[in-house]
Amino acid sequence: MSRRDFLLLAAICFVWAVNAVVSRYAIADAGVPPLLLSAARFALAAAVLSPLLRPLPRPLAPLIVVSLLMGAGHFGVLMIGYGLVDALVVAILLQVGIPMTALFSALILGERIAARRLAGIALALAGIVAVLWRPDAHMSGLGAAAVLVAAASLALGSVLMKRLAAISPMRLQAWTSLSSIWPLAAASLAFEPGQAADVLTQPLVFGGTVLFASLAVTVISHTGYYRLLRRYEASLVSPLTLMFPLMTVVLGQVLLGERPDAAFFAGAVLVLAGVALVATSATRPAADHTT
Repeated sequence: MSRRDFLLLAAICFVWAVNAVVSRYAIADAGVPPLLLSAARFALAAAVLSPLLRPLPRPLAPLIVVSLLMGAGHFGVLMIGYGLVDALVVAILLQVGIPMTALFSALILGERIAARRLAGIALALAGIVAVLWRPDAHMSGLGAAAVLVAAASLALGSVLMKRLAAISPMRLQAWTSLSSIWPLAAASLAFEPGQAADVLTQPLVFGGTVLFASLAVTVISHTGYYRLLRRYEASLVSPLTLMFPLMTVVLGQVLLGERPDAAFFAGAVLVLAGVALVATSATRPAADHTT
């Protein structure tokens, strides 16, 4: 990877880490409704990217499914997690999405999982248990479950995306944003009744978070990341994204005063080591059963 692209990836990971801390503060401390925040984020992103919605892609239905999984299914549920657990815990738990992607690829695409990758998955799962196991400390089971569901949704969407016809990263973001507005808005009306008024008490926090998440994260960072994936092998790019949880841990401590204990760091090391094994091991294609 060129020095320029490495610095670009580092900048992308930093933007993701800042977004994690900002989202945690907005939802947990400022009381911004998570589903409403997600709906507003995608509404603004869809407006900015609206010229890319035409012409209609064919077939449209599979793209909508992938968009819902990678948009509302991932970010909507993830925002709920940010309201219940620390940003640094979210950043570590999200890494389980890489082993999940390997498992979904095996189940759906028929890819064979090498022994090295299986060992990485087992190591990452052991780390997740270490991070979550807190007999004497507060840890929201619902929050952790929400983050894991969000990771699974993104992993499944990423695998199903491989079956789509070629689509540019920016156009994918446009359809992801448009598809996610409606279910998130409906969920906000159903589960956050009356909470929209809370936004009026924190207009700068809400507006700033929406602007940063929609423009800096969705439009710029995600698009840049997908372009790097098209330029380099995923086995090279994925391990380098481990800069994201490390940056989040630092920012969470500096800006939010989060204080992880030794058990958290031990679990985090296991998770990151397992993810590195998964991301750097070769994937063997499935045997060709076609005739």
